Amino acid sequence: MPAHPAARVRQAIAGAQTLHFVGANDALSALLIERAGFDGVYLGSYSTQATFLAKPDLDLMPKTERLFILRNVVKAVSVPVIADMEEGYGNAISVIEAVRDFEATGAAGVHIDDEVIPCKCPVMQGVPPNRLLSTEEMCGKIRAAVCARQNPDFLLIARSDVVGTVTREEYYQHNLMEEVVRRSNLYAAAGADAIMIMGFTEEELSYYAKKVSAPLIGLYAPAEPIAFGEFRRRKYALAIGTIATLYMYMRALIDGLRELKRTEDWNAVQDRMVTDPEFFQVLGLERYRRMYKEFSIS
Repeated sequence: MPAHPAARVRQAIAGAQTLHFVGANDALSALLIERAGFDGVYLGSYSTQATFLAKPDLDLMPKTERLFILRNVVKAVSVPVIADMEEGYGNAISVIEAVRDFEATGAAGVHIDDEVIPCKCPVMQGVPPNRLLSTEEMCGKIRAAVCARQNPDFLLIARSDVVGTVTREEYYQHNLMEEVVRRSNLYAAAGADAIMIMGFTEEELSYYAKKVSAPLIGLYAPAEPIAFGEFRRRKYALAIGTIATLYMYMRALIDGLRELKRTEDWNAVQDRMVTDPEFFQVLGLERYRRMYKEFSIS
């Protein structure tokens, strides 16, 4: 098997596999995703802004902080990691710098969106709609990204956030799925290795699978409640559970802390916790114990 995570992802895509990635919030959740047997880890802005800033996905985290988190995630796992590179943090020149920075972390790839700065989660309700770059400018960013990467296996994924420019009703009323297809095919022609799709129904997954001329990456989340098997059936290259661990984490803490406050008794929440042996086994304490002995550390 190829050593570099990016090469492993490319090999799997070429072999017509559908890889299953899950979104991490930090290095620990990434490690747990790997231990659960998933093919890879995704690090998105939605989760990192929530867990590190306690804020919604409104373009509030600078690139340096995202890179710090990403480096730790990549170091924690051996499976491939794909990261959210937002809109590239500026124009095409900024994209060149961003690609080099993200690639240097050891990540397998990034995705870049076609929103105008500041970008926002495209399915977030009650905030001003997103605005999109022209296809000419976005294609220029993609070409810049292709020129910037050092490893040709490093994945450059493009996503059009058309759905974030209007209400969901307007999206369907004006058949803006056609605009997603038009933009996606232009981005693939400009050099994107794959296209990330936001499909809200199984019918939409099928539509994009027929219309987009590139490997597809699908998402599942509360806004896109689609089973992994549906992506595999339509031969998507990857399917990503973008915020699964984030929402599991929040639910577990909300319920556990509420119970601890109600009872004021540690014993009342013991069944919600890992044990000390489980905790240290996950974190690999035994490896460090061996180091203490091997290197005569007192």
